[in-house]
Amino acid sequence: MQSPASARATGGFALALLLTTVMIELFVVGFASVGFEEVADASPFGRPGTAIASAVIAGVALLGTAVAWRGSHGVVRTLAALAVFVAVGVVAMMAVFFIAAGGTPIILAVLLVLVAVSMGMIGRAVLQSPSVRARR
Repeated sequence: MQSPASARATGGFALALLLTTVMIELFVVGFASVGFEEVADASPFGRPGTAIASAVIAGVALLGTAVAWRGSHGVVRTLAALAVFVAVGVVAMMAVFFIAAGGTPIILAVLLVLVAVSMGMIGRAVLQSPSVRARR
């Protein structure tokens, strides 16, 4: 049986892997939107909007990971989970636009689907994280 400390360390490692996946894939999407006209045209936000949206979504993923790892009070945890799940919806919408465009953006749609799944797992971890009071 695992001790609570080792279980928390395993959860932290899994969260770090999910966050790393999200960050790398969002960087690729943001970079591709700036560098390739076809990708910028397929995006619902245009060239600068896709790069900005990718950065904001990465920040939300980072916030959600921090809340899931460290734990928080109920209201903060709920707001963080809400932000993560709203970001999942935005990522899914971007993926649908890239699929509808066809061609090269379909590759980025696959990445965005993986981002949505990873962020959904981060959101689930946020909801399941212990409150600060429960740890004490």
